[in-house]
Amino acid sequence: MKRKEFRKLISVEKAREIMNSLQVLPEKEKFAIENVHGKILAEDIIAEINVPPFARAIMDGYALRAEDTYACSETEPARLKVLGSIPAGSDARFTVSAGEAVEIATGAPIPEGADSVVMVEYSSEENGTVLIYKPVTVGENIMKAGSDILKGERVLRAGRKLGTREIGVLASVGKNDIPVLKLQVGIISTGDELVSPGEKLARGQIYDANSYTLCAGVQECGASPMLYGIVKDDETIMRRALETAVSECALILTSGSTSSGAGDVIYRLIDEMGETLAHGINIKPGKPVVIGIIKSVPVIGLPGNPTSALIIFNEFVAPLIRKALGAGDELKRVENGVMSTNFRSEGRQQLLPVGLVRGRVYPADRGSGAITSLSEADGFIEIPSSTEFVEAGTPIEVTLFGDVEKPDLLIAGGFCPGLDLLEDLSGLRFRTLYTGSSGGFSAIASNTADIAGVNMPSRDSRGEDGILYNIPTIENMGLSDVVLVKGYRREVGLIVRQDSPITKLSDLLGKRLINRNLGSGTRALLDLKIAELAAEKGISKKEFMDSIPGYISGAKSEAAICDAVASGKAEAGVGKRNCAEKNHLKFIKFAEEDYDFLIRKEMLETPEVHKFLETLNSAEFASKLPKGLHVYERTGEIISFE
Repeated sequence: MKRKEFRKLISVEKAREIMNSLQVLPEKEKFAIENVHGKILAEDIIAEINVPPFARAIMDGYALRAEDTYACSETEPARLKVLGSIPAGSDARFTVSAGEAVEIATGAPIPEGADSVVMVEYSSEENGTVLIYKPVTVGENIMKAGSDILKGERVLRAGRKLGTREIGVLASVGKNDIPVLKLQVGIISTGDELVSPGEKLARGQIYDANSYTLCAGVQECGASPMLYGIVKDDETIMRRALETAVSECALILTSGSTSSGAGDVIYRLIDEMGETLAHGINIKPGKPVVIGIIKSVPVIGLPGNPTSALIIFNEFVAPLIRKALGAGDELKRVENGVMSTNFRSEGRQQLLPVGLVRGRVYPADRGSGAITSLSEADGFIEIPSSTEFVEAGTPIEVTLFGDVEKPDLLIAGGFCPGLDLLEDLSGLRFRTLYTGSSGGFSAIASNTADIAGVNMPSRDSRGEDGILYNIPTIENMGLSDVVLVKGYRREVGLIVRQDSPITKLSDLLGKRLINRNLGSGTRALLDLKIAELAAEKGISKKEFMDSIPGYISGAKSEAAICDAVASGKAEAGVGKRNCAEKNHLKFIKFAEEDYDFLIRKEMLETPEVHKFLETLNSAEFASKLPKGLHVYERTGEIISFE
C-alpha cells in the first residue's frame, strides 16, 4: 500500500482556529434530578418558591414577642404562658399575644404573632409557664422566608455543570425534571494490537487505554460518551464504524491510524467520506492529528499513544466540547488567593465555605441549613482550632468544589431583574448577594463586594421633589474610596388585586399592608411618601403608619409581596411594576426611584467593570429593560466622593 506523507503541519494557533470553527450541536433533554450529575444545564433555573418557604426557628427554644423579654434578667425572669409546642414538620397553628410563648424546635415554622426565639438554654418551664432569663431582639434565632433563596431569583445559569452543590440547589427549590444539554460523543479505538481490559494479552498486544481515558474526559466535560469498542485496522470495518457513529453522534473521536504508515487509514477514510481540514499539528507530543468533517459531524483523529491522545484531548477537544455546551474550559482543584475581609473563627477546626472573585476569598457561609452556603461557594478553606482570627489580606489556599466556574464580579444590594439583563448582555458572570440596599452599602464599606446595586432615598433639597438617592447615605457613612454610577429609574407603587378599591396611596388607611423589610430602599421610599401624606393631613407620621395594619411587616422579596396580595393575606403591598404585572396584579404608581451602582474606585480600571459600564450605557440594554424600568439622561454618570 502506498505510504501517504503528512500534509503541511499547521501551527497550534491555526489548529485552535479550526477547532473553534467546528459546529458541534447538542440536544436539549430532560432528566430526573437523580440522573443529572455531571451534565450541563440547558436553561436558567428560576426559583418558583422562597427558601425557606416560611419563617423558621434556627434554635430549639420558645417563640415569643421580643418586647416581653426586654426587662428580664437571670434574677428577674420574664414569665410567659406556654400555649403549646411546635415540632419540626408540624402544621400546628398558634397565635402568640403579649405574655405568651410557644415551645419550638429547630426548623419548625414560627407561629403568628411571634417575632423571635429564645434559646432553650436561657429558659425553664414549670406548670405551663416558661421563665425567660435573657432578652432577645426582634428576629433573633429566626430564618425569614426567602432569606436563603428568593422566589423569582435565578439560582443557576444555563451552561452550569451540575455537581453536588448545584443538585442540592435544584432539590431545594423543588425541581425534579431538569433541562440539560445532551452531547453524544462517539469514541473509536483502532488497531490490531489492542485488547480490552480484562482479557488476556497475547504477544504483541496492549490494552486499550484510550477508550476509557477519553470516555472519562468526555464525561468530565459534561457530555455523554458512546463507546464503539476496538476497530481492527481494516478499511471496510473502519468505514462501517464511522458511518454508524456519524449517524448517532454530534462529535466523533478516534485514536490510532492517524499517522502515515501503511496500516493507518483513518485520514484516508475522512478524505473519502467527507473533508479533511488538517492533518498534523506542529506540537510535541501529538503531531499525528486529523481534523475533518463527515456529513456535518466533526471527526477528530487522535494519536494512538495514550499520553499523546490525552494531551491533545485536553488542549483541543475538551475546550470544543465545553464551548458547545456553554460551559467553562478550566479544571482546577486547588487555588491560592487572599482573604478579602476579616473573619473571626469559631475557636475550633473549621471548614469554611468561601467564594473566589479574581483571587479574593470571602466567606460564603450563610448559616446553618442555608443551601446557598454551597451555591455561592467555590470551595472551602481549613481553619485550625488554634486560629481565632483571619485578617484581610492573608494568603489563603482554597480547596475547590470540583469543576467550578468562578464569577467575574461580586455584586451585593437590592434585587433587580435589570441585573440579570446586565449579566446576560455583558457576557460576565455575576455572583449576586441580595442583601438589600443597606447591606449593599455595608458590603462596599467592608471591601466584600465589587459593586452594590442601591436605591436608598433620603430627604434632601438637592434631589428631585426633595428626595435624593444614595448620595446622602454615602456622605453619612464617610465613604471616599467609591464612586456612584447612576443606573436607571424604576417605577414604584402599590400592588393590589385587580378588583381592589385602592386607587392611591392615601387609600391605605385601614387597609392591611405587606411592607418590604427594613434596610430596603423601597421601604425607605414608602416611609418618605407616608411622611408627606401625614404632613398634608396634619397628623404625625407615626399616627398615619399606625392606622395601616401590617405597616411594620417586612417581606424580603417582591415575590413574597405579590404572593401575600394574591392570596388575600394582605390588601396591598409595595413594589415594582414588572413584578406586579408578571403576577397579574394591579399596579398603582406613586413614585420613580433611582437604582444606582456603588463601585469601589480600585475596580474602575478593571476590564470586568469596563464591560459592566459599557453594557449599562448600551442601546441594547436600554431597549431590553423590563417594563417599569428605563434609562434616563443621567444613566452612566459617574459621581466621585472625596
